[in-house]
Amino acid sequence: MSTSFPAGAELAVLSQSGHTLSFFDLASGRRSDIVPVLPEGHELCFDPVRRRLYASHTYRSGHFAAHDEKGHEVSVIDVDTHQVVEVIDLAPEHGPHALALDAAADLLYVSVEEGPAGPGGLVAIDLRTNEVVARYSADAPVPHWAVLAPDGTAAYTTNKSALFASRIDLTGRTPVRRIPVPGSEGLALSPTGDRLYIATPTALSPPDPTAPHAVKVIDTTTLTTLATIALPATPGPVHVTGTGKLLVGCWPLSGSRANPFAEGILSILDAETYRYLGELNVGITPINIISAAEGHLAFVSHLIAGTVTVVDLDAHTPVTTLEVDLGDPGGEFSKNTHNQGAHGLAYIPPRAGV
Repeated sequence: MSTSFPAGAELAVLSQSGHTLSFFDLASGRRSDIVPVLPEGHELCFDPVRRRLYASHTYRSGHFAAHDEKGHEVSVIDVDTHQVVEVIDLAPEHGPHALALDAAADLLYVSVEEGPAGPGGLVAIDLRTNEVVARYSADAPVPHWAVLAPDGTAAYTTNKSALFASRIDLTGRTPVRRIPVPGSEGLALSPTGDRLYIATPTALSPPDPTAPHAVKVIDTTTLTTLATIALPATPGPVHVTGTGKLLVGCWPLSGSRANPFAEGILSILDAETYRYLGELNVGITPINIISAAEGHLAFVSHLIAGTVTVVDLDAHTPVTTLEVDLGDPGGEFSKNTHNQGAHGLAYIPPRAGV
């Protein structure tokens, strides 16, 4: 596929309804393995020290807007053997979704939904024991996406239809602070942590249907809005590359009730100046974005398309499309929902010495 990747580099992709984890060899673009996992895998997080992948399982079937029983597990996968080596049970917590690694503290933060322990928030897993050691409230029913400040002292969550995003003090010294938004989806931090980028409003049933499609840029010291960046359609995932590009996946509508979403759009902007650099079509309903090759390539996963688009960020063009199994949404909601294909993504560098 590309000579930009070292031999042995892989891309891991979770299929939400396929209940699989696919590994793609990035030198050839071919799928090298398919690993069965628990239902409804959503997000992936790679631990480069242990060479483990962590996968959150949010529901038993369905999707955010229509699902049955909620999941309560995080799977642990050895990336060199492609084997599930452990399943961490978070019960009675449920609805795990976002994953954020604090490598220095050996902690994995996982977003969980409102339940017996109180409002939705983050739980911290000690990766030396794979046990939950702390819980932090986001003061919201459904904190869906989360990012960790570079110094590990704070985390931010976006809370879907709630009219605020949350700043959580992980030191426990200050209460949750609310950042006003008209609903929200994905979020990302600048490399220094001084700016927070939030996709607004929420994609499904926004609390304010007149809210513009935009990314709000937040000063993380004052939690005030620095800029509101207009976008061509409802934004979902947000990512900032190491080269200073802001990537936003957008969900245009098709006008059809049977198939409401058109081809997705990847908007590319300067993360500092907010200047629009370009855009390109990607698959239907982009849901996750990561970058690699020192920020020159991006990977965009798509729920309904069930694919991953590899993007050249210098030329603003697609390099190739990786096919991921769609599976069957299953359960009582299957007649009324679309397949939920490619979701979580993780770039896996080759093992040292290989």
